Amino acid sequence: MLSLETLHLLLVKSSDCHNFLVRCIHCHLQINKSLRICTQRYCMAIEPVVRDLRLKLQSISGTTKTNFLSQFAKIHTVWHMAEMNTGTGVFNGSPIGFLSFHHEVVTVYVPKFASGLTPGPMANPSPPYRSTIDQNTDPVMFSHALEGWHNMVHRNKKYGANFGDPNKNIKMKIFWEFHQFIDTKFQNWLSQNGLNYDALDHTKV
Repeated sequence: MLSLETLHLLLVKSSDCHNFLVRCIHCHLQINKSLRICTQRYCMAIEPVVRDLRLKLQSISGTTKTNFLSQFAKIHTVWHMAEMNTGTGVFNGSPIGFLSFHHEVVTVYVPKFASGLTPGPMANPSPPYRSTIDQNTDPVMFSHALEGWHNMVHRNKKYGANFGDPNKNIKMKIFWEFHQFIDTKFQNWLSQNGLNYDALDHTKV
């Protein structure tokens, strides 16, 4: 027959074991959650279309600015033609969203060929930027709203006929100033909404 003292020790140990197991289960769940989030972000960051576009841009940026623009003109035109015909721009036949496509391009072009570039006159584009665009909390809706406004700016005759031509506008300084402005808006929106660029669906955003 167990003594009261022995029984007390067993109960204490049993309670300790229970608490330990609870803590282990909690840690296990937290670790799994963290791994799941990291895996999702990693997968989004290496979407084939993003990876391939980055490789191509890095490849053509290794030469002169003139050569880069010549080769990028084809990529840019194909993206816009697909977007105009189907509603979704493409690179190498795979869909990539408006903001993701242009962000990847600006990220390569500016440091290589236009270091220190600012929006300049395009900080006050015409028509003016709509503050309601930033009120969208869904990345896809935000991208569509910003792109719609962006298209109106490109069609504004104030900037000349070439500004609306994807094959020619990339040779204009205001094109890069304008897209630097857009990318800054994009990065600010991500920060304000607590989102990470790598976690987005780049095929749509």
